[in-house]
Amino acid sequence: MVTVRTRVLAVLIGAFSTSIFAATPVTLYKSPTCSCCEAYISYLKHNGFDVTAINRDDMQPIKQQMGVTPGLGSCHTAKIGRYTIEGHVPVAAIKKLIASKADVVGLSAPGMPLNSPGMGEEKPGTLAIYTMTKDQRTGVLFGRF
Repeated sequence: MVTVRTRVLAVLIGAFSTSIFAATPVTLYKSPTCSCCEAYISYLKHNGFDVTAINRDDMQPIKQQMGVTPGLGSCHTAKIGRYTIEGHVPVAAIKKLIASKADVVGLSAPGMPLNSPGMGEEKPGTLAIYTMTKDQRTGVLFGRF
């Protein structure tokens, strides 16, 4: 015989499991010919993100629209929730940003740094990740990942 307690527990597990286990949606804009972008997409998917990739021949308007700070650009630009993620930003930095609920545009791994996700063997703690602010200040270090 099923108890009320068991039914309540089943309902709670069902209600929370969709939000706990649902993949975080990502829209990623990239050049159609960039292989490192494909590697980064695989990295995100492997880490629980649901990535929709959109090929663009002209990335500059996307970067401007999404608030990428000049000088902090990279090969691809993504939107995760309300945040812009520019380049090969590690998942640890993305999760820290989302958890902090910081009032910023997003994060950047400027250029195409070696040892970042999608750019060769990762070396944790060596990759400088920068905060992109609404006033487009440069050099605001978010942390090393």
